[in-house]
Amino acid sequence: MARPPFHDRLRAGERLLGTLVQIPRPEVALRLAGQGFDWLFLDGEHGGFGPAETSRTLAALARAGAGAGAVPCLLRVPSLEPEVLADAASCGAAGLIVPHVDTAAQAEAAVRAVRGRGLVVVQAESREALANIQAIVGVAGVDAVFVGPYDLSASLGIAEQFDHPDFRGAVATLARTCREARMPLGIFRMTAAEIRTHEAAGFTLLAAGLDGTLLEAGARELLAELRG
Repeated sequence: MARPPFHDRLRAGERLLGTLVQIPRPEVALRLAGQGFDWLFLDGEHGGFGPAETSRTLAALARAGAGAGAVPCLLRVPSLEPEVLADAASCGAAGLIVPHVDTAAQAEAAVRAVRGRGLVVVQAESREALANIQAIVGVAGVDAVFVGPYDLSASLGIAEQFDHPDFRGAVATLARTCREARMPLGIFRMTAAEIRTHEAAGFTLLAAGLDGTLLEAGARELLAELRG
């Protein structure tokens, strides 16, 4: 039986496991998609996924058929510029992850630029976004909020101190506001153990690890076994 559409699974609060893809080669996305992830996070902010690379990757996934081809992709864009969002929305991804959405006005502008061509997932990753989260989640057309832990911790003045009370408190505030608004909530963390610390708070759109790190880990494990 075919699974429901990705947006329905997201809205239903299903646990959706993904990983971050920065290497803009279709072969990389195909290999990862074939492992059983629910979605792939194609990175056009810190990775190499522009519209052309995204289109090639989506086409390769579609050609792969019912296995890897069934894995939806969310594309993170490099900026909030309307033309950047419009070009990205035309690629055919399941949706866009929009970085550094600090205000409701920015969320509204993103929704207008996408014009219904996929999900709009806004990243909350600053002190300002934290202060404005109630208004952001009230914007019609926003489909999910995604926490960027690295930029959020830096904005709080505690870069990468993810056990710091201020960071934990900020994440708890974001989670509580999204739960009350019935807004799907996601986060990126590097490890499975880190991801699990957020699930009880209602995070369901989960991205764990990234392609380069997974490649390094696999090579390291193989060499350790051969040299052990």
